[in-house]
Amino acid sequence: MNIGLLVPALVLGIVGGWLLYLASPQQQWRAQGPWPSRRRAWPGLVCALLSLALLWPTMGAAAAVALWLTVLILIATLAPFLGAWRARRQETRR
Repeated sequence: MNIGLLVPALVLGIVGGWLLYLASPQQQWRAQGPWPSRRRAWPGLVCALLSLALLWPTMGAAAAVALWLTVLILIATLAPFLGAWRARRQETRR
């Protein structure tokens, strides 16, 4: 396993998951709502696919897809809770 490819792949996967969450209309992280662009999911998709492309030669097909999906699912699970926690915390400060 090549750590030089694994770390950037994981970082790209995390960034891609966050960008996909920020593109969602129900996200609570940005006060202004989701990005106004029609193609707001493209940066997240590009980062996520680059992550998979870096993982594939490092780990093999099955392990790369499993780790890639695990990272994206972890971010997709945590991001709404962190966004709601952040929004509630800002409301209590006011």
